[in-house]
Amino acid sequence: MAQPPQTPRSQRGLGRGLDALLGTAPLPVAPVALEGLREIPVDRIVPNPFQPRKSFDETALDELKHSIEQFGVLVPIIVRPRGDRFQIIAGERRWRACAALHKSSIPAIVRENGDRDSLEIAIVENLQREGLGPLEEAAGYQQLIEEYGLTQEQVAQRVGKSRPVVTNALRLLSLPDAIKAMVADKRLSAGHARALLSAPESLRMVLATRAVARDLSVHALERLAHEASVQPAAAPQPRAESSPEDRDFETRLRERYGTRVTLVRTGSGGRIEFRFGDERELIDLGDRLLGTSD
Repeated sequence: MAQPPQTPRSQRGLGRGLDALLGTAPLPVAPVALEGLREIPVDRIVPNPFQPRKSFDETALDELKHSIEQFGVLVPIIVRPRGDRFQIIAGERRWRACAALHKSSIPAIVRENGDRDSLEIAIVENLQREGLGPLEEAAGYQQLIEEYGLTQEQVAQRVGKSRPVVTNALRLLSLPDAIKAMVADKRLSAGHARALLSAPESLRMVLATRAVARDLSVHALERLAHEASVQPAAAPQPRAESSPEDRDFETRLRERYGTRVTLVRTGSGGRIEFRFGDERELIDLGDRLLGTSD
């Protein structure tokens, strides 16, 4: 059975988290920890519905399990009573690791916290330990704003971040679901996603597909997004309303070659137009069409 951590270690770890959460002077953490620390059966603990993290990295969880096997749980989890059970406020990864190791109990600090406090602590705990994904972080901030009426400035103060960091995180939620999926599965980073926000909405999916296909750096994508935002719009060409089949064909070509594609019908024939922004894009497109790209 894991032994409760020494008071100095608890003071250091918990003090930083609460200072960042509340944005106030240091709180008297030690008395609270001593009064509320106990061993709780693992099977009497339930997850936090306000947990902003939606996925847990299996490799990181395996590393944590190995650490707990060797050294025990060094930092208690934080829970609140819910009937005859305890709901996690912070420390779900440690609880999951203990459950996987069939531990009978886990050290926990029991507190009476409201829903908003639980969400705030869960966000901060994740940010300080095993980092949240950018979309999970943004969703947590959005939940604080929508459900509890906080302003962006108040959210920034509560979680120990600057106002621009919170604002930029929230902007990611405006991206199309297909791009957010690329960020969630790490095909694109948060930096790539922020770069796409500076491009015209009509071109964001095209640029995102191109960035993944070519493994573009954030800097390269920023340059392409900037060029797309300052490039004058082409004069509209008269065009008959395209059929759903033609639009689907254009979409498939656009995703395959990472550039704007237009299917133009003229009578029984027509043409397919591929767009490029500069000489390098032309060469790259030619390589793809000819099947000579890497």
